Amino acid sequence: MARLVAVCRDGEEEFPFERRQIPLYIDDTLTMVMEFPDNVLNLDGHQNNGAQLKQFIQRHSMLKQQDLSIAMMVTSREVLSALSQLVPCVGCRRSVERLFSQLVESGNPALEPLTVGPKGVLSVTRSCMTDAKKLYTLFYVHGSKLNDMIDAIPKSKKNKRCQLHSLDTHKPKPLGGCWMDVWELMSQECRDEVVLIDSSCLLETLETYLRKHRFCTDCKNKVLRAYNILIGELDCSKEKGYCAALYEGLRCCPHERHIHVCCETDFIAHLLGRAEPEFAGGRRERHAKTIDIAQEEVLTCLGIHLYERLHRIWQKLRAEEQTWQMLFYLGVDALRKSFEVRTVGHFNVQDCLKFWD
Repeated sequence: MARLVAVCRDGEEEFPFERRQIPLYIDDTLTMVMEFPDNVLNLDGHQNNGAQLKQFIQRHSMLKQQDLSIAMMVTSREVLSALSQLVPCVGCRRSVERLFSQLVESGNPALEPLTVGPKGVLSVTRSCMTDAKKLYTLFYVHGSKLNDMIDAIPKSKKNKRCQLHSLDTHKPKPLGGCWMDVWELMSQECRDEVVLIDSSCLLETLETYLRKHRFCTDCKNKVLRAYNILIGELDCSKEKGYCAALYEGLRCCPHERHIHVCCETDFIAHLLGRAEPEFAGGRRERHAKTIDIAQEEVLTCLGIHLYERLHRIWQKLRAEEQTWQMLFYLGVDALRKSFEVRTVGHFNVQDCLKFWD
């Protein structure tokens, strides 16, 4: 599984992406760095078919360096043609096309050992190209996963879209383990960024919540006062019934209009637990006659906002991981076919020369 290892604070253009790292766009204010671990693609230590490997090494050694380099080049048209034939989900196809274009423009080593040139030519690194065993493993161990990977993606019978690109996927669902799954895949920097809540975004969530549950005017005003206390715009000492303990673990930055939420996993779990009834469905009239109850409602909205953010990150992460895998395996498959066509043609010429000799 890919991990979220950093935050692009100054834009994607300035971030020094390393191998198998790509930007993961979350929203207009947040882009993270997604990294595929080295064990996703281990080119050493595999048990290979001895006879096939021997034949492959023989073919590999017969090619001159120039011929090998040509054999290890495929155009974007070849890759995208295979994409249109093999992948039924229009969302997947668009995502792969977008990622490929992104790599052509950036030149980042996101698919290493595959490389993408500025003209859209796909190839492999020099170290992989010249090592017959690694190339064999890439083509016939990892490359064999393409069809299985595509077939394993659940698809809608109605429109052929996969679950990750289904229109229903974006609706918040009841709380489950997915928030914890994505939480554990984040570096500390990413976690800190996720729990940095924009005050205006929280207010939008709060106002939606107030409308949904038909709060009366007095109760609505109480909840908004509790919100204004949280963001530092009202003095809590002048508010009768205010409970400071309820806002423990939360810190506001009035000038930055941010709310810092405690990053401890147990605290996050407790906060999200407050939001759970919201995702279970149902609308009911609610009241907040006292400021401490109003604070509870604000905390519920904070939990809703945080859960929706984590849910969105989880969706984006899974979708982009699928996109990366699809592009990678399509690229490997196209390179394998190019190599096979080139070597078969080369051997046919060699056989003719031997015959005439």
